[in-house]
Parts: sequence; C-alpha cells; structure tokens
Amino acid sequence: MKSDFSYRLPYVIMAVLGMFMIVQYYIPHPSVQAPRALMLQWKQPLNGFIILLAIVGIATAHIRKVYSQERRWGYSLITLMSMAAMIFVGFAFGVQDGSVFSDWFKYLISPIEATMFSLLAFYVASAAFRAFRARSTGATILLISATLVMLALIPAISQYLPLIDDVSGFILKYPNTAAKRAILIGVSLGAISVALKTILGIDRTLLEREGK
Repeated sequence: MKSDFSYRLPYVIMAVLGMFMIVQYYIPHPSVQAPRALMLQWKQPLNGFIILLAIVGIATAHIRKVYSQERRWGYSLITLMSMAAMIFVGFAFGVQDGSVFSDWFKYLISPIEATMFSLLAFYVASAAFRAFRARSTGATILLISATLVMLALIPAISQYLPLIDDVSGFILKYPNTAAKRAILIGVSLGAISVALKTILGIDRTLLEREGK
C-alpha cells in the first residue's frame, strides 16, 4: 500500500499544481497570485536541475556504449571527452567573453552548428522537390505558389515583372498567414490535450514505472 501511494503521489502533485496554474489565470486575488509568483521563482532552479539530469542521462548512455563497445562507440567517446573538456574550462576559466570556453564555443561549436544547418537545408530542398511534384490539385497549387514566391525574391525578375511582387505579397500575407495560424492553433490544441491528459492522469507514460 505504501509503495502504491508513493507511486501515485507524483500524479496527485502534478494534478493539483497543474489545475492551480490553470485556475490562477481567472482569479486575480493576492492569495492566489502570491503562490503563483513563488512557483515561478522556483521554475529557474528546477530548470537547472532538469538540465543536470539531462547531462547525467546523456553521459550515462554514452558511457554504457563505450564500456560495451557498441557500434560506433568511438563517437560516444568523442562526445564524452568534449563534454568533460567544456565543463572543465567553464569552471576553471569562466564563461565570459574572451575566455577559453567562449573561444571554443565561437570557433568550434558555432561552425559545427552552421554545418549541421547547412546539411539540413539540403534535406529540406530534397523534401520540397518531392512535395512540389504536380501529382494532385493541392500539389499543383503548392508548386505554382512556391514558384511565384521564389521568383519574386530574384531582383532581376521582380524588376521587369512588378506584378509578381504583388502576387507574392498576396500569397504571403493571406494564404500563408492563414496556414500558419491554422498550424499554430492545431499545435496549441494538441499541447492542451496532452497537458490535460497528463494532469488528469489519463496519460501515465511520463511517470510510468518499469513493470507496471
């Protein structure tokens, strides 16, 4: 009984705090806003603790790969060495501008991130090429709209075809804005649904115990 209670206690705490954060938006009374302010103050240290748990989890996973010498365990070793080096220079020399940590971040991590995003651009272009094939009415409309918008971004074309700027502006201002808002509404409704299922205990995968 005690183990079951300790297992269900996180759900009770999560449900109470989650419902409180929902209700507090509609009750501006100081007796309700004061606990809210206190909870928001605790948010920052909790975020730091979560980051620490993430670092420990990543390090543990890579240490396990190196110890068992799984496939491509050399990359895990490089990851562990890089993590240890960045943590050491951060604590030893600080993270201010001009420090070793700042230089490593500027001249190593930033170029690596730029390379990753450059590779991502090729994947996006490949996906766009497959999506823009005029195999249906929707794909044809997407192809024509994307072509007009891209042509309007070319100065040589927009200079001799001023009408294309108006068409591109119309597409970006109305259909594109409507689509983005629809996507944001869908994402918001999905996030609300997941949050409510977690708060009410319907979705228990977040705190699921092994073997339960």
